[in-house]
Amino acid sequence: MKIRYTATARRELSEAVEYLLEHAPHVAGDFADSIEQAGAEPLRNPYSAQETELRGIRRKYIHRFRYGLFYMVDEAADELIVMNIRHVVRRWPWE
Repeated sequence: MKIRYTATARRELSEAVEYLLEHAPHVAGDFADSIEQAGAEPLRNPYSAQETELRGIRRKYIHRFRYGLFYMVDEAADELIVMNIRHVVRRWPWE
C-alpha cells in the first residue's frame, strides 16, 4: 500500500508548516515528522484510525499538535489517500 496526499492536504500541510516556521520554528520539524509518522501508521493497519461520521473517512489524531489527518482507503488502487490535515479547533473538512 502507498500513501497519496491530495492537493488540499498538501496545501494545508504547507500552510501549517509555514505558520510554525514563523511562530514556533523550534517545533516545525517535529510537526512535519509527526505528520509523516501519522501517515505511515495507517499504512500498516489502514482501518485502525477512528472512522468519522462520513463512511469511509478516517481520522488519525496527532496528540502533540492537536491535528487530525483525514484519509480514506482505496483498496482497488492499494493506496491510502490523505484528504485533509487540520487542527482540531477548525471545522471538519465537510462542514
